[in-house]
Amino acid sequence: MVVGLNKRRYVLAAILTLMMFLLGVMLGLVIESKRVVYIQKQAKQQELDFLSLQLQYQYVDQLGQEKNCPAIAKTLDETVTRLESARRRLEGYTQTANINKEEFKILQRDYTLAQIRYWLLAKRTQKLCNTELATIIYFFSDDKDCPGCNEQSFVLTYLKKRLKDRLLNFVIYEKQEEPMVATLKKSYNITTYPTLIVEDKKFEGFVSREEILREICKKYSSDVEDCTGFS
Repeated sequence: MVVGLNKRRYVLAAILTLMMFLLGVMLGLVIESKRVVYIQKQAKQQELDFLSLQLQYQYVDQLGQEKNCPAIAKTLDETVTRLESARRRLEGYTQTANINKEEFKILQRDYTLAQIRYWLLAKRTQKLCNTELATIIYFFSDDKDCPGCNEQSFVLTYLKKRLKDRLLNFVIYEKQEEPMVATLKKSYNITTYPTLIVEDKKFEGFVSREEILREICKKYSSDVEDCTGFS
């Protein structure tokens, strides 16, 4: 009698174990499916953003020929808004559970390319319309290789909050596997971190708020409170 009871317990335990295993497999498949859908959606969104930006290049050139600078300024504002949206998508992915490193690299690379394209568009807009706009490319690395990066990020964030749309900051993580990042590093001879490219002028190591203002305030012809004494 006892033997039969123990046998039934073993069988029941085996069935429960099998059911738990199958449930785990099913949950894993569901999670993986959602992850694949997510990354495909983001990749498609980035693809459309890049196509849109290519058209904007052509559009900006046409507007430049027509001397329609108000329309160019509006186009730039819209592209900056989309860049912020791409940043939030990347940030949102980092907050999901069980992050896939390869998928994260793809989103990070797409966001970096979007930044570079927007930077080029901003430079083009500056040239065509002489806009009161300053750009900064910020090359940073890990804490070990870049002990001053946290402080530098704080300064750039502060200036962005103060100057708003007069200043565009583009943040480039130097260790990511993106050929365009390597090209930029070679072009500007980036060897230390942090490094800032402020209006095509390179600053190595930590750059103070005053040093940055001394450079970017040259781009502003109108009165800017933070530029008092620097322009």
